[in-house]
Amino acid sequence: GVVGAARTAEAIGIDRIIGFDMGGTSTDVALYAGRFEREFDTEIAGAPVRVPTMAIHTVAAGGGSILHFDGVRFRVGPDSAGAQPGPAAYRNGGPLTVTDANIMLGKVQPARFPHIFGPNANQPLDAEVVQTKFEELAQEVSRASGDNWTATRVAEGFVRVAVESMAQAIKRISLEKGHDVRQFALQCFGGAGGQHACLIAETLGMERI
Repeated sequence: GVVGAARTAEAIGIDRIIGFDMGGTSTDVALYAGRFEREFDTEIAGAPVRVPTMAIHTVAAGGGSILHFDGVRFRVGPDSAGAQPGPAAYRNGGPLTVTDANIMLGKVQPARFPHIFGPNANQPLDAEVVQTKFEELAQEVSRASGDNWTATRVAEGFVRVAVESMAQAIKRISLEKGHDVRQFALQCFGGAGGQHACLIAETLGMERI
């Protein structure tokens, strides 16, 4: 994915990109500035590996990442609803996820999606259950905080938490290695990438997507 992204960017005259691949369970980010960043000491499944590998940083924030409120703070993931049961909107009894937050905010519109959800894979995304669950969560947050939280405000809060996690991942492969992220274009792909690209760029001061 990131190799193809780099080649595509170069074809239109962009030589510095941050690859931003957000899927259902995680987000992968990588930096390209005329060449790919490499790592020489990595760990896979607990085993040290000392061969050159592409420097791709992964965080557990994807469309299916489950939303948690512990009475004090919002947390996104690291657990995921996966494909089964999937987000609450998938009609399989799943929990609220980042995807559901974007449905709540109107960024994902059920009318634009095929009817492939539910036990028989023949129903649309369920915006009503998303609304209900976020309203219930808003009441819980309001009681715990003593403030008035709406369903929309709660959804926005969770999206911001997810965005901050992904922005931190990009900082790790750019700013922490001496690159000015503002000089890069954000090359976004993955099923959930387009829902968050503008917020990611805004957070990091990036001007091109």
